[in-house]
Amino acid sequence: MSVVAQMIASGVALPPVARGALISLPIGLICGWLWAVFNVSRHASLTPISPYWDWIFAIPPAVALAAGLAGWSTQNSPAAFAIFLALFIGLSLAAKTLERVDAANGAPSVGRMLGTAVLMYFAPVGVWVLRGKILRVTARSDDVALIT
Repeated sequence: MSVVAQMIASGVALPPVARGALISLPIGLICGWLWAVFNVSRHASLTPISPYWDWIFAIPPAVALAAGLAGWSTQNSPAAFAIFLALFIGLSLAAKTLERVDAANGAPSVGRMLGTAVLMYFAPVGVWVLRGKILRVTARSDDVALIT
């Protein structure tokens, strides 16, 4: 979806606001999904996790919007690197937190975290595959009333 947005944004003369919104929408959807998984996992965690990590999920769409408004390139550029880096950190943080809460001993293997990260990146498939795990983690949460 992001590739289609890039092709449309580069081929059509759009106002800067529309271009920025078109570029940041798919990235924002991905980050919203990652943040939701992280938030559910964080509330179910026995060890406290800082709420300041929530900001990492807002960085990729914000940088994409700024790049679209300013007319910066989002291909092989510092803006693209910033988006990728923040998205990578958010993805790994969400996968690690979900697996840590779901693991019986609280120490999941690297392979499980990597597999969860790949499934979370491919959200249409990951939603269905990870559904059971997310529901188990949600059931352990003290804040189930806030989530449901």
